[in-house]
Amino acid sequence: MTEADYHRYIAAFNSRDYDALETFFADDFVLENAGFAVRGKPAFRAFYAFFHEFCREEVELREFFPGHGEGRSGFVTNVVIHFTGLKELSQKELDARGYPGMTPVPVGVSVSVEFYIHYILGDDGLIRHIKGAVWVPEAPTSRP
Repeated sequence: MTEADYHRYIAAFNSRDYDALETFFADDFVLENAGFAVRGKPAFRAFYAFFHEFCREEVELREFFPGHGEGRSGFVTNVVIHFTGLKELSQKELDARGYPGMTPVPVGVSVSVEFYIHYILGDDGLIRHIKGAVWVPEAPTSRP
């Protein structure tokens, strides 16, 4: 996948065009993030239909790192995801649905979180696996 392809992928995600977005995925792809996994296109749709009811999510690309080396098929991105709470969602409900690593965003609150995302591609060039990692910056220290 090229950086131009990834820009189209982000545009589809940000506009909630799941039909266009799914053209980038293998049928059995896996999304791993926040201590849970979403397996396959139907589970992907179910997860985002649920989550986007409660939270607006917009991805901003910072950097695209293409894969290198023989036999490597994938890439990494550095993104900031902007979350805005739309509807009340409790941690209890997230846990009950199998998303215990997620944190609810209160209604009307916006939170920006930096991620590094590793995309693994199949021989057909489609995304087979997505692994997200949250960047937690070092806390500032006070100086005497």
